[in-house]
Amino acid sequence: MPEMNSGQGSTRPQMEGRKVDHSAVTMSQLILPHQAGPHRPGDIGYAHGGEIMKLMDTAAGVTAVRHSHRTVVTARVEDMNFFHPIRVGNLVTVKTFCTFVGRSTMAVRVDVIAEDVVREKETHALTAYFMMVALDDKGKPAPVPPLIVSSEKERGLWEDGQKRYRACKGELMAGDEDLRACREEQPSR
Repeated sequence: MPEMNSGQGSTRPQMEGRKVDHSAVTMSQLILPHQAGPHRPGDIGYAHGGEIMKLMDTAAGVTAVRHSHRTVVTARVEDMNFFHPIRVGNLVTVKTFCTFVGRSTMAVRVDVIAEDVVREKETHALTAYFMMVALDDKGKPAPVPPLIVSSEKERGLWEDGQKRYRACKGELMAGDEDLRACREEQPSR
């Protein structure tokens, strides 16, 4: 299947594309008591959402760096819904991969699996999409390689990612010139 890009080919320098699996990341961590919120006596406790979000952001950042070979920043997080609680003692596995690439923006899907290791039971805890932006040495958005999709599933995810990107870039930010997430240009000062 072909390389997918945002349709900005005329301003995009020629770069060799990268496949989705080139930058995919899997990270795991055991949830410990210091990562939990207050709980009732006798209850083992649940992970702070912020602890899980930090793991997700780290994994999404590694994926974006692997794809772009540049410094990246998180511009936006979308669709973060916790489907299942994550308990102290669960092994949390975060799986990430690029779903869409614009000129300097990369959409990274992040899936979180919570595993009760003793019971050998895995549960899909949540999925979210992180919009990451590659930066040059001056801290400005920098071009990244296009994404090569290899299956119909990847193509569908790319199309969904493109819709998210367009909504983020346009509709959601219309009229607010100081809000620059997902925009390819730098704010004028």
